[in-house]
Amino acid sequence: MKPTASKNRDLIDQYPFISIIMRAHIEPYGGVDERQVDDLTIKVQKADGDLMWRQADNIGLEDHSFSFSTAGNRKGQVARRGECIFAISHDNLIINRVDWPRNDDERRKNRGEIYAWSVFYTSKMRNASNNGYLHANSIVDKMKYMVWVSIEAWHKGSGNHGGVEIGARFGKLTERSMEITIYSEPDEGFDKLHENSPLMNHLYLSSNVIMRAISTQNHDILAIDGRIAELCTLFQDEVYFNGMKDILDNSRCRGASGQFGPVKVLCAGMCGYDRVMLEDPNCWVTYQLRPGAKSMYVLGMGGTLPNIRRITKTVVEAWGGDSKNREVFKPDKKVSVI
Repeated sequence: MKPTASKNRDLIDQYPFISIIMRAHIEPYGGVDERQVDDLTIKVQKADGDLMWRQADNIGLEDHSFSFSTAGNRKGQVARRGECIFAISHDNLIINRVDWPRNDDERRKNRGEIYAWSVFYTSKMRNASNNGYLHANSIVDKMKYMVWVSIEAWHKGSGNHGGVEIGARFGKLTERSMEITIYSEPDEGFDKLHENSPLMNHLYLSSNVIMRAISTQNHDILAIDGRIAELCTLFQDEVYFNGMKDILDNSRCRGASGQFGPVKVLCAGMCGYDRVMLEDPNCWVTYQLRPGAKSMYVLGMGGTLPNIRRITKTVVEAWGGDSKNREVFKPDKKVSVI
């Protein structure tokens, strides 16, 4: 939507800090006018526990990563993405801002994990007892909104791939889009929301989050990873080695899929590996079996622990219930699994 669209103009009038955010220096920048905004989306909702533990999903800011499109108007284009969060006072002023490290694991290791609730504090102090950090100078009592900003800069693909200098694959800028989500203060207040929202239930898990936890020895996140591994064992014992693998083995196309309530199950054999992906609109998880192995492992995921647990148990319960439930899982030559 154009920034000048009537819906956007109404929201900018209602929330005057939006226009200030639009003029702020936020990577990835534009072309001649580094702060140009070609497409603007504004959302308003109430803050929740997932927001407290949200982390930026930056792409292509300091490494060789990038987004791309294979169809539609952006076919052949590549993109960078940058995200940050602002704290807004009761008189609509920006009183704090948090940016994440630019895809640099060493800086993350040195600074510790950064979550959205970090915007409640304006400074950090080193904790001598564990070589970590303590947040200081809380401004949470002055806050009325938390504002999450996500920017994507789409470029024509240069045709350069892998191993090239950072930025070399990004050609001429085609569009810089901005999505602004305004989170209003919950009834219990931001401070209580954070207190009542444990990381175990609200952290969005991904392969990057787990790998970083391993490198930094973040025991809280590693404990969550252990619970995902237990779900993998549950799935393999109750579903995969209890009939699902037989369907895949007996399929001429070496692929199968099925729908169990809201959960879609995609199964495929790839280079000797058996891969099963469970997904619904809120999360996904992929379990994989190596050639000749007797146990599966977690290949990747996207979602919170409760959501990953829910989709796994949904399939387990459906598979082990009425035998007719298994009939929805059938060979599928078009299946695609990540």
